Amino acid sequence: MSNFTVWLKTLLYLIAISFSFHCLGQTKLDSISQEINDLKASSAKAQLQLKRALLYDKKDREKAFKDAEEALSYFKSKADKEGEVDSYIVIGNINFHNRNPKEAARFDSLAFDLAEKISYKKGSATALGNLAREFIITGNFSKAEDLLISAIEKEQSLRPQDRDRLAELYNRKSILNANRGDYLRSLEAIEKAMDFANGSSNNILLSNVYINYANALSRLTRFDEAVKMHFKVIRLNEKTNNEIGLLKAYNNLGIAFKNAGEYDKALEYYTKSFQLGKSLKDYKSMGLTVVNMATVYSAKKEYSALDTLYIQGIKYFEEISDLGGIAFANHNYGNSLVIRKNYVEADKHLQIAYTLRKQIGADLGAASSQAILGRSALEQNKYKEAELNLLAAEAAFHGKSRENNTLKELYGLLKDLYNQKGNYKKALQYQTQELELERTLFTENEKVNTLKTETAYLLEKRDMAMALQNKKQQLVRDRMVFGGGSVVLILLLISLSLWQRRKQLKERHQAQIINLDQQHLITLTRSLKNAEQEERKKIAHKLHDETGSMLSIALLNLKQFQQDVPTINTKAAQKLNTTQKLLSDISENVRGISHTLMPIALEKYGLRPAIHEMVTAVNTSEKLKIEEVFEGLEDTSNWSEEFNLTVYRIVQEVVNNIIKHAQASHVLLQIVELEDSVTIYIEDNGKGIDTATGDNYSGLRMLKSNVEYLNGTVEINGADNKGTFILAELPIEKKIK
Repeated sequence: MSNFTVWLKTLLYLIAISFSFHCLGQTKLDSISQEINDLKASSAKAQLQLKRALLYDKKDREKAFKDAEEALSYFKSKADKEGEVDSYIVIGNINFHNRNPKEAARFDSLAFDLAEKISYKKGSATALGNLAREFIITGNFSKAEDLLISAIEKEQSLRPQDRDRLAELYNRKSILNANRGDYLRSLEAIEKAMDFANGSSNNILLSNVYINYANALSRLTRFDEAVKMHFKVIRLNEKTNNEIGLLKAYNNLGIAFKNAGEYDKALEYYTKSFQLGKSLKDYKSMGLTVVNMATVYSAKKEYSALDTLYIQGIKYFEEISDLGGIAFANHNYGNSLVIRKNYVEADKHLQIAYTLRKQIGADLGAASSQAILGRSALEQNKYKEAELNLLAAEAAFHGKSRENNTLKELYGLLKDLYNQKGNYKKALQYQTQELELERTLFTENEKVNTLKTETAYLLEKRDMAMALQNKKQQLVRDRMVFGGGSVVLILLLISLSLWQRRKQLKERHQAQIINLDQQHLITLTRSLKNAEQEERKKIAHKLHDETGSMLSIALLNLKQFQQDVPTINTKAAQKLNTTQKLLSDISENVRGISHTLMPIALEKYGLRPAIHEMVTAVNTSEKLKIEEVFEGLEDTSNWSEEFNLTVYRIVQEVVNNIIKHAQASHVLLQIVELEDSVTIYIEDNGKGIDTATGDNYSGLRMLKSNVEYLNGTVEINGADNKGTFILAELPIEKKIK
């Protein structure tokens, strides 16, 4: 049989399977419809109508509502209260799936009140869980959490327990905690959902739980595990031909790759999601995908396609009148325009997002849009408008337990607003709140980092134990082979051959021991250096974020004190001014120490901006002019963190030496990125150095040590009153993938 024939048969087989799965949902719908037609008005018929209502696609929502309302009328006419509760729940579900969470919440509230009145525990638990779902969508997280806790307690009290419903409730709890930014609790909840979903035959539930689990792993930067889980979801949905599930899986896989910095891979899976959405005419997924693609292009700093993508996303959401989606796309578009300083267009889109979110009851979403409107006004120096928007956003966040970076940024904007208005008392108040929230978030980040470190440690410990066990087994096998071989050699070979064999084994063993020792030494050295850099980074952050913030608060207090207390005594005024100058100097010193320990600009923006910031700081003094020339270095994110830092330290050390010793007025700094290496050329017009005794300078010794650590080469040359030049070449060290 030819390969073409085999391929053709396989293709036809797959088409047949796909067609059968495609028809499965319709067959089930037709089967229930036939049963309904065969029955007269009865409780059984009404229950079947509720079941059919949930099977209709969104395009047939009128049919779904008709079935549910007919069932509700029947149950009311027969005073069947449990049936009435079930009908309210189904109508709530139809509203929710058609993007109307407010109306869904109204019917779920009716269901819960009636279920409580008649002690219908199953209906009460289901209605509570659905209400929590609607409060998550509208941003009332505190209320949603209370409802979920009650719903889970009620479900667990039922006998027998419905494991699928418990899995769905814990899935929602995971989503809630993720929206709050509490990723550890989100992971804890989704792992419980996985336990309850284990063994379930509900493939849609399994797909949703697996997707959420993958998202939780991705948020904790466990990208490898997240990607594996996403592919598991894809295989599950391909097996059941769940195209909607595939849509979500491709989109979420794109998000995982985007978070991992794999932008091209992210775009590849966003494209797959978009193509599948287009074939299904699923405008919601198409809208989400193009907006997500826009965020990737923004991260890549490729802005030319952004406007087209955001406008297209808005159109897709408008096609199905998805108010939440329209608001989402307009919000992200507006935020992008603010970043690009196009304030007029930005305000227009942000106002649309704010109005729509208020309309559908998404209060926290509306507050986020209002906060960006406040930022836009602040950057345009429209202080009154900025104050109105920012304070309104703050009031909306108050009591909603959303302590995340959004609220922290809001406090920072309010601090900047009042600082610019000269109201130091309020600026101090918001800086204090920003600092407190920063500490909270820092603690949460430490928990996440601890979890990641512990996981890495356990994996490393397991691998080391396995390697040691394998080594022991190998030694036992080697001894047995050697012993048996010795007997054979004694019988068959002369003693010289045996001696030669043993000598070779001994030499090989010694070489292995030396190699292992060297590897251990290299690993230990790198671990110590990494630990030192991590400790430097932690101290630098503490100095920059906490000590620096407290010094800023002290300065603000002094300014406020100077405004509030009339300084008739000129000596007192002089002391206040001296104290302010002293605090400013201390703040600058702390900032300098923080920057020396771990350059903040390097960590936040990358190597080239960090070196540029250093040069700008030196040039500002007007005592020394540094001319900088860069070729390449636009993106050094795939270089190892240690390599970036060492390059920065080399430049910093040379510049510091020039400032301290060279008595120069001009410096040429040239850094060139080649294919596999980086060259650093620094030349000054100072008094020069004696190259014969140059190694006696501690700065030059440190420079050579840094270059040698990276297996690079360095040339230093200078003459009296003719300046000095330094040329270093370093092989690029990439991140370990």
